Amino acid sequence: MNEELLKRVGDKIFPCLGFSPTELLWQRLARVVQQEAGRAGAASVEEFLQRALRGEQAVLEAICQGLTINETYFFREPKHFDALGQLLPELAQLQQPLRILSAGCSSGEEPYSLAMTAQDVLGPRGLAFEVLGIDIDSQALERARRGCYRQWSFRDQGMERARSHVEQRGELWCVREAIRQRVRFEQVNLIERVPPGPFAVIFCRNTLMYFTSEHRAAIVRQFTETLLPGGILVIGSAETLEKPPAELERVSVAGAYLYRKREPVVSRAADPAERTRVLLVSRTPVSRVAIRQALRLLPAIELIGEVRSIEEVRGRLEENGTAVVLLDALEDQAVIERLAVLEERPVVIVTRPGHPHLRGVPVVVVPELVPGALRRVAPEIGEAVQVARQRFSSRSRAATPARPGTGFFGRQTTVPTGALAANGRQGALPRGEPLRRPAERFLLIGSSTGGPAVVTDLVAALPAGLGLGILVVQHMPPNFTRSFAERLARIGQYAAREAVDGELLCADTLLVAPGGHNLLLTRAGRVQVVPPEPGDIYVPNVNRAFVSAARAGLGQRVMAVVLTGMGDDGAIGMAELAAAGAYTVVQRPEEAVVAGMIEAALARGGVQKVLPTADIPSEVVQWAQRGAAVRG
Repeated sequence: MNEELLKRVGDKIFPCLGFSPTELLWQRLARVVQQEAGRAGAASVEEFLQRALRGEQAVLEAICQGLTINETYFFREPKHFDALGQLLPELAQLQQPLRILSAGCSSGEEPYSLAMTAQDVLGPRGLAFEVLGIDIDSQALERARRGCYRQWSFRDQGMERARSHVEQRGELWCVREAIRQRVRFEQVNLIERVPPGPFAVIFCRNTLMYFTSEHRAAIVRQFTETLLPGGILVIGSAETLEKPPAELERVSVAGAYLYRKREPVVSRAADPAERTRVLLVSRTPVSRVAIRQALRLLPAIELIGEVRSIEEVRGRLEENGTAVVLLDALEDQAVIERLAVLEERPVVIVTRPGHPHLRGVPVVVVPELVPGALRRVAPEIGEAVQVARQRFSSRSRAATPARPGTGFFGRQTTVPTGALAANGRQGALPRGEPLRRPAERFLLIGSSTGGPAVVTDLVAALPAGLGLGILVVQHMPPNFTRSFAERLARIGQYAAREAVDGELLCADTLLVAPGGHNLLLTRAGRVQVVPPEPGDIYVPNVNRAFVSAARAGLGQRVMAVVLTGMGDDGAIGMAELAAAGAYTVVQRPEEAVVAGMIEAALARGGVQKVLPTADIPSEVVQWAQRGAAVRG
């Protein structure tokens, strides 16, 4: 295949679709062009590419439709529909008829599932609704309008939930007319426009990840503007919003995460009595000014003063009373090593990627110190300050060595008494202990569809002090993994960040494999961030990470966990780890959003234990404690 011609065609098509031109997308383009050239009866692939460059509409449409991934089925990710069913009576009070948008609807299974859910909930109440399905693929929309599907479109829970709304016609199952009348379809390119609202519900699942970050931000902004106050936006479980608009609030309903548009409020300055007082420690004028400007954007924050060194903090706090210490480590990371001086004070660290973090201390990572960077992360600074304040106010609970940690899992996980006793108190730098010590044991987590929510809850439930270094390999495109790591840093007790090539995996640290790259673990406990190999279907690749740990001789120090996900990634690596002495666990398949990865691992025979989702954190703690007992 002529690489130059392929590059010119990609440069012509990707901007029209708004797709981020990743290496995997270029590989997919090559496969689609080869396939479509054969279907069109072209003399050669090169001739087909030339026709595309000449602007032949049929050729361009064939390539565009081949690039759009139409993997869908009825009631995919059932928890989203459970959450919708729970919210519909309340949402119907916002608008009549209730309007629902299915963006990136493909061949129609999702909008029909939405209509079926609405009919089951709102129909008996006599409340009206309508569903609009949109997609760029005209052929998929034609299939959607026909409303007839083969059995495969009803896999998992699909047929169980849709049965009363479909009828069999030979080998096909067709949506009943009562539902089809509630759904209409329209061809729309989301980078050009979003259908006019208002909508009470917008589903846009497993679609945003293919766009560039600029297009994603613009589309989400338009979704937000077309949502009614109180309305909901649902994205795929494997997706996150990097910087959601301020109007969107992330909430959990019926075990699913979604975004709800806040009710409008009258802007006012925070009551001085309600403000959180902050003392800034910064010796670098440039970052000090930038942080000061960022804090001015936060009405709930009161800056009570600025000092240049950490040793000056005690006197200032004695003068001004309790305050959160905001530590500027953007240009001076050595300041973190003197954190023990603060002892019992609540602290937030503002730092750069790759700088050392401390367990129990909220951290805000600023990607680069350029004009506006601090202003963009101002909301994260505000959130971290409130977290530090709340932790400080409840430090009596945090000081209990064996305090159970709980999370969304609803199970207790016990902190090893000796580990926390040695550390003095949660969130403080222990006197005499090195700032960074290598991880004693490694927890490797692999997941895909549905993974971010489960990983988030797992990390939130894990206590610090276990001596663990955690690697998370989640199938995610570039630009999503960093925000995912930042979220994990906010909710848990582990210093979480996107992995940097060559860094040592330390205790109480969590590294997320960067999107578009693979993450490997070396014998010395360092990570390598490497490009994907040509045969890697999934990137970041779970198998590569697991196999690297096994072949580095780390097997007996590893616990490997495979969670929800589509495909078979992780199965080979888990089997190799098990043979090397690792402890291997999978989530119960029936609790997964998609059980493909779990079932593939079970089929390979490398799984030692199948656990309910809620029991996994406790199992991690017990495994780590067993390792500590053996070392002792």
